[in-house]
Amino acid sequence: MGCNRNCGLIAGAVIGAVLAVFGGILMPVGDMLIEKTIKKEVVLEEGTIAFKNWVKTGTDVYRQFWIFDVQNPDEVTVNSSKIKVKQRGPYTYRVRYLAKENITQDPETHTVSFLQPNGAIFEPSLSVGTEDDTFTILNLAVAAAPQLYPNTFMQGILNSFIKKSKSSMFQNRTLKELLWGYTDPFLNLVPYPITTTIGVFYPVNGF
Repeated sequence: MGCNRNCGLIAGAVIGAVLAVFGGILMPVGDMLIEKTIKKEVVLEEGTIAFKNWVKTGTDVYRQFWIFDVQNPDEVTVNSSKIKVKQRGPYTYRVRYLAKENITQDPETHTVSFLQPNGAIFEPSLSVGTEDDTFTILNLAVAAAPQLYPNTFMQGILNSFIKKSKSSMFQNRTLKELLWGYTDPFLNLVPYPITTTIGVFYPVNGF
């Protein structure tokens, strides 16, 4: 019994010593292998996992919009009545982060340059209508003109452009125009180098 006990203690000590030795050897080796793998896969170089995930993300992001539609434009224009609006929505877009383009690596500075295209795709199944739904909204260009040019002479000129373009205080625009841009007929007549396209996200989306 004494021998068995002593033998067990000795065997346990030997096994513990062996494990300690192997642990002392394998831990640095394991750390070295992990560090090597991380350095290999995390660096933004073609062929690595990090590069593949960086070039094109796989997660879809959604944006939803609600538009306030003016219900009584004529009453407001003629009688200066209080504006009545109706909230319409949601209109949903799936934001598509396209794959990066023109990727160039500089080995001297260890930097990467690229172009990032982006856009949005309309999702009918998550929307109450279509991109062609029409809304009555305030014509910002016409409404802002008197405030930007309070001079009577300038206002006379601007009013002539407004009448010529058949613009008014309110206008009808589609959802697609409101978000992604439309050419304003009034601004298009102004003989100055100004932006004639109006849109909440213009010129982000080219779709």
